[in-house]
Amino acid sequence: MEKEDSANMTTPFLNLQTEVELLKREVSDMKQIHIRLDKAIDKITDVSNSIHAMLAVHEEKISRQEDAISENEQNIVEKRKELLEDIKDLHSRITKNNIELTDKMLETERTIIAKNASHINELRQDLTNRVGVLEKWRWVIIGGSIVAGFMIDKFM
Repeated sequence: MEKEDSANMTTPFLNLQTEVELLKREVSDMKQIHIRLDKAIDKITDVSNSIHAMLAVHEEKISRQEDAISENEQNIVEKRKELLEDIKDLHSRITKNNIELTDKMLETERTIIAKNASHINELRQDLTNRVGVLEKWRWVIIGGSIVAGFMIDKFM
């Protein structure tokens, strides 16, 4: 029975030893899994840090671009105001020049009309004098013709 007892004892011992070996293998497998998980966590941490750094850089770029856009918008508003002022200035200059030119044209027209009127009056006076002289000669010739006709009639 001792053999049986020793066989019975060896069987639980063997079972226990087998279970211990299985547990050792499982613990070894778990160590490998834990090592792989630690490596994966480290890589994820590195990627997370890289992403965090990239996000910080992109946020800085976005912030600078927003500042630049805001500055450009202010410049556009200022330039628009300057442009409107320049347009008003040009409009007033054009209006002023138009008024001045209109006044000068009217003045020139009046001067030309005045000069022409005096010239026309001179020509009218000259023509009136000439026509008067021609009329005098006409009456002289008609009178002379009547006298000549009368004398010819008397001598014939």
